[in-house]
Amino acid sequence: LDNTNRPNFKMTTNQNSDSNNNTADNQDPITPNELKELKRVFNQLCYFAEKAEALKRLKEIRKTLAFYPNPSKLQDKELLYLPHRRQSVIEEMEEYERVSLELGGEKAELEKVLRKIEKRPVQHIRLEDTTSALKSLGMKPSKKEVLNMMWEVDENLDGVIDWEEFCTNFERNIQDRSGLEPANFYHLVQFMIYDKDNNGMVSIDETMYLLYARLGRDGMESTISKLFGGEDGAPVKEVGNQGGEVDFQRYWEVLSKEQLRRFHESDLGKIVAGKKGMKSK
Repeated sequence: LDNTNRPNFKMTTNQNSDSNNNTADNQDPITPNELKELKRVFNQLCYFAEKAEALKRLKEIRKTLAFYPNPSKLQDKELLYLPHRRQSVIEEMEEYERVSLELGGEKAELEKVLRKIEKRPVQHIRLEDTTSALKSLGMKPSKKEVLNMMWEVDENLDGVIDWEEFCTNFERNIQDRSGLEPANFYHLVQFMIYDKDNNGMVSIDETMYLLYARLGRDGMESTISKLFGGEDGAPVKEVGNQGGEVDFQRYWEVLSKEQLRRFHESDLGKIVAGKKGMKSK
């Protein structure tokens, strides 16, 4: 697809949209809540390659600290009503304080590094940021594949993705009915929107609200069945946490198949199929 032939959509929002009656042909291009989540993901992807190691280490530190329950929250109860636990509570408090002190300094330094990156006057997404984000989700993309993803969004061909291009790509995809709009980068962004806790998985609980607001009940249930069910809309499988989870590989495969289906059902897709049929004869 040639970028120069694409329609020039402008981002609009409507605070008074009726989410209960949204349909595929009657909906706001970008809802206020989607805009908020888009900004979060854009900020997350900007200079992602530089932030990746710090974010990974911060996640490890938070997980370690979460492993130790803060005994100070329980000490009054434990010491007053369970005197036999006095010594163990004291030991737990000392261990918690030791670990907190040990990791607290490192945590503060990592957060300082991230704040410095996020305060740069120019925020954009580079080739290495998209590559690093995909790798963090378990993908192993080639440089050519990532370049193609960047091309889908990079309107002015300067090699990076800015905020306006980021929003334009998202809007074009949510308005696409033909399956022709390049959507690989969009799939990455949409996955990261759903993955609010950044655990590399999206759950039914995480997707339901945004899907309902955009697609209505029927569209939401259909999409959830495709993502979290088996082939051909089989019943939803309650696997993992938060009502069932899927990784990015599964998400990518399902959405790519759905896009291909939309193309085959579009007028252009039927024309292409008809021409192929004529040639085979």
